[in-house]
Amino acid sequence: MYFLLPLGEIDYHHSNKPAMFNYHFAKPGHPLLAPYVDYFVQLDGAGTLFKSIYSRLNTSFLLDFDQGTFYDGQPVKTGLLGVKEKMIRFSPATCRSTLADKFFVSFTPYGLSVFTKMPMQELSNGMVAGEDIFGSSLHQLYDQLQPLSFSARVTLFETFLLRRFTAPHASHQLIFDLADDIKNDVQGSPFLQLKALPLSERQIERNFKRYIGTSISRFLRVARFEKAKQLIAGQPSRRLTDVAHLAGYFDQSHFISDFKRLTGVSPKNFRECCSSH
Repeated sequence: MYFLLPLGEIDYHHSNKPAMFNYHFAKPGHPLLAPYVDYFVQLDGAGTLFKSIYSRLNTSFLLDFDQGTFYDGQPVKTGLLGVKEKMIRFSPATCRSTLADKFFVSFTPYGLSVFTKMPMQELSNGMVAGEDIFGSSLHQLYDQLQPLSFSARVTLFETFLLRRFTAPHASHQLIFDLADDIKNDVQGSPFLQLKALPLSERQIERNFKRYIGTSISRFLRVARFEKAKQLIAGQPSRRLTDVAHLAGYFDQSHFISDFKRLTGVSPKNFRECCSSH
């Protein structure tokens, strides 16, 4: 069984043992947070969970209340994953059925940068403990969130973020807009858009890494992959050559090689996997 989050960013599945999971989803309620927080998700219930996080543009923040998630052999209580180009797998400590309780916050590509001074490239392709981003106050928040319902958790976490919000400067907003343009128009050339910005190419690239977490070219690569993945999952009967074109790939060979590098399987096999679940 798979529970697909928006854009299929995280796949949850279990062993052959019976499992019953509840999936909760919410967009941010406060309008100030809308450009920076994409959504909140909670997964709870009984079963054995395994997780695969594909390459993606958003930053994921996990609060694991059942403390049954392990990354590189270490338990994950709170953690953040930034923009990345590789698939990351998580697994439980054992294959025994447990009571799951996991709360996720998905930030937009630049969203986390308005709540912390940490450079976003420090989150690239790895996991950082939540305390390293938000400080020791996260321990108290974790304890406050644990007994609450999903809606109450969302409200409290929004309050937590609003206390840390810093409005972006005009130069930062230019980078945010550039990231949105690339994400929304994967067939275009971002390097043509750079000429219209009142910054040097070097400044743009440096600030892009600082507030987005990766280079412009890598961001475009993941944006095209996300678009292709969305098309395959949402329109399984569409020809893969059309998917490659709509996702902005130069040709079919680039599409296949990028997909294999980012998922470990070909687009055809990925589509078959989505169709079977």
